[in-house]
Amino acid sequence: MHHDVVDQVEEWLAGPNSEANGYFGYQALEHYRPAVLHWLTVGCGLDGRPDPDLYLQPTPMTLQNWAIDYATAARSRDAACGAVRSFYRWAETPRTDGGPALVPPGTARSLQFRRGGNFSAGLPGRELLTPDQCRWLAQAADRYPGTRREGPQRARALVYLSLNHYLWGRHSDDDVFRPGQITSMRLSGRHQEQHRTTWDVPQKNAASDATRLQPVHHDAVRAIDEYLATGTAGRPHRAAAIPDTGHVFTTVNGQPLDTVSVLRILRMVAATHPDLEDIAPKLSADAITHSPAKDPAAGTVPP
Repeated sequence: MHHDVVDQVEEWLAGPNSEANGYFGYQALEHYRPAVLHWLTVGCGLDGRPDPDLYLQPTPMTLQNWAIDYATAARSRDAACGAVRSFYRWAETPRTDGGPALVPPGTARSLQFRRGGNFSAGLPGRELLTPDQCRWLAQAADRYPGTRREGPQRARALVYLSLNHYLWGRHSDDDVFRPGQITSMRLSGRHQEQHRTTWDVPQKNAASDATRLQPVHHDAVRAIDEYLATGTAGRPHRAAAIPDTGHVFTTVNGQPLDTVSVLRILRMVAATHPDLEDIAPKLSADAITHSPAKDPAAGTVPP
């Protein structure tokens, strides 16, 4: 059965993004369209023509080989593979739910990389943290002395949020806080339900108004509260510009923190631990968020 892949890609991009409970943002549209079209016509095709047998029955090895040829940078390969999986999540949606039901359920999941829950994280150039390294990073945050201009509270909260999935001992999109989500967190986005804390955060590759409540581990909540509290000098650890933007994380001048600063802080903290100082200069936020939450053989997260 022949399918017009161009029409399918446009239908997928025009419809709701099921992963984010909203519509794709313009950046996702800009990058997802060429990546998926290239996958369907080159990665799953012969001489630029889609092969229905390959296109409707993708394999992880085919995806890996295509991604290595498609992009040089590991981050670009990761984004391209994520776009392909997102397309197949739409393609496997039943017709009763408004989807095309082109491929069997579970097709998208079969393209994931098993170690970290992210297939492309296993491609060359992307080293994930081990459970021990996650534990060492948390230890480094607990011992981090801060800088001359700022105490350690903000850095500790940033590290604990980045390790949110590790603290829960599980790995899913509902537990992972990416740098862009962390820097977008607002003071008004916190919700308390008895002992459960959730935060309203934007979703990856979704429209700007697409948000979801994500659970925050109680250790990360305590770290945030310490950062928002008033210090011994009678001033809050969180700086606020006039007027206050309402972002949870700010610079020492009170402006909203950016994702580049988050990465810089994560590396600074990691560099203080003797077992992480070698990898600290090249540590990436993706390496943390895609890292396995626990050792599969251990059963629980090490204390």
